[in-house]
Amino acid sequence: MKGWKAPALVFGVICLGLGAGWFFGTAASSVEPEKKASSTPDVSPPSTRERAPGPARTMERAETGRRIEDPEADANGALRNQRTITFSSAEAMKAFLAKIEGKGIAILGSIDALHTLRVGFLDPDELASLLDGSEEMGFIFPAYIPGQGGVQAGAIGFGNQYLQWLGARGDRSAWGDGVVVAILDTGVIAGSSFSGQVRSQAFIEFPSDASQINGHGTAVAAIIASQLGLAPGTSILDYRVADDSGTSDTYLIAQAILAATDAGADIINISLGSRGSSSILRKAIEYASAAGVVIVASAGNDGFDSVSYPAAYDGVVAVGAVDAKGELLDFSNRGAVTLVAPGLELTSLGTSGQYVSFSGTSASAPAVTGAIAATMAIRNSTSSQALETVLGQANEAGAPGDDSFYGQGILNVGRVLTANVAGFDDVAVASNHFTYDASGNSIVEVVIENRGTTRIINAPLSVDTGSGVRQANIASLAPGAIQSFTFPVSSSSGATVSSSIQLSNGVTDRIPANNSRADTLAPADTE
Repeated sequence: MKGWKAPALVFGVICLGLGAGWFFGTAASSVEPEKKASSTPDVSPPSTRERAPGPARTMERAETGRRIEDPEADANGALRNQRTITFSSAEAMKAFLAKIEGKGIAILGSIDALHTLRVGFLDPDELASLLDGSEEMGFIFPAYIPGQGGVQAGAIGFGNQYLQWLGARGDRSAWGDGVVVAILDTGVIAGSSFSGQVRSQAFIEFPSDASQINGHGTAVAAIIASQLGLAPGTSILDYRVADDSGTSDTYLIAQAILAATDAGADIINISLGSRGSSSILRKAIEYASAAGVVIVASAGNDGFDSVSYPAAYDGVVAVGAVDAKGELLDFSNRGAVTLVAPGLELTSLGTSGQYVSFSGTSASAPAVTGAIAATMAIRNSTSSQALETVLGQANEAGAPGDDSFYGQGILNVGRVLTANVAGFDDVAVASNHFTYDASGNSIVEVVIENRGTTRIINAPLSVDTGSGVRQANIASLAPGAIQSFTFPVSSSSGATVSSSIQLSNGVTDRIPANNSRADTLAPADTE
């Protein structure tokens, strides 16, 4: 009985500290995101309209346990009285375990493949005294379903038209066949909504009252693998790592990443985010990446200039959100974004099989996951090869080339389907991007993209800047390439630029709808 009292006391303190850190941060809202009034057309789901996923909960952070000695970690909500410790070997981890008897140290979890323990403690100095310096200690941060965020006036939702908008044409029943996608979320309630196999593991127990289950994970899964989704044939590995307030932590996510990798996942979808960088989560991502697993994560709904973790890690596909006009939504985090996808009012499914309206980067991430799964089946490719295809066929948007708003562009499944179709002619005005020249004068960069499979020769461009019409010409543009033209514009807000391009020499454009666009200079556009 000698070593029992101290660990029991530790466990009690840890539970309090865990509860405090668990609910720290912005409210883990179940409704993504909060809309401002807009002139949204009728794109309602075909049946009962609900918000995904479930009840929201707001918690204040309690001052339990010692303050964390790292101010940045503390500011990002690191759980107090807890750390991860990664050892150099299994033997070193075993030796540590033999030393903690009666030392006020509680073992809260372990990841044997990474020689890592999750520990709770009362005294950080006592913990440090048991280590020899070869270990790597890390913080554990709370992670949440992306919270509410503002939507710009005039933003247009997708409703049940997002598959058509993405160009996902034809019979999709076999899309995703043979592909295994892991979903790390609040849990997936399958019912009859998914034709592929669904296997579940709960790192957090489900509530006894099924009506209280947070539907976020189910809505995410439906965007990927239901009949409403991009890859209905996909099999799902469901890992419940978040509770019904939408709250998790970086250790639990890391655990599930390893479990999914070892279980044979091709793709892992994580529509959760944390503001703190966790060493154990980074190691788990490296483990999965080394095994050839593609990880897709939501960028976050805070409107920040940096994306959440794990989306911020190298090797993770960070997904932002656009509306049905292809415009980045105000709430979508910017920065190290890989690409963007539909993220406003997508029709998805709830836990009872009912239709729900699903918004946020939580919805745009599974759209990308579904596209990768579909591409794997269509092209008989690996997840990494499919990702390369999806990125290569994304529509250029925003500033020319990769940028912090749209990344490598907007998801376009239609281009994936036509990428190997010979003689497919398609030229597009990709963007009218407002910016400034070296003297601070307002200019517009008109970006033209060849979205077809043949070289464009002599395509005339006409640009109405509001103060006159300018002409230019595409002499030659290879498939997938872009070319931009710069013109001066009025610096006053409300200036509108209309651009149009045509193919010549009797060539018929297969998608003429993208040959023109008009954009208005907004007062806050200073990029």
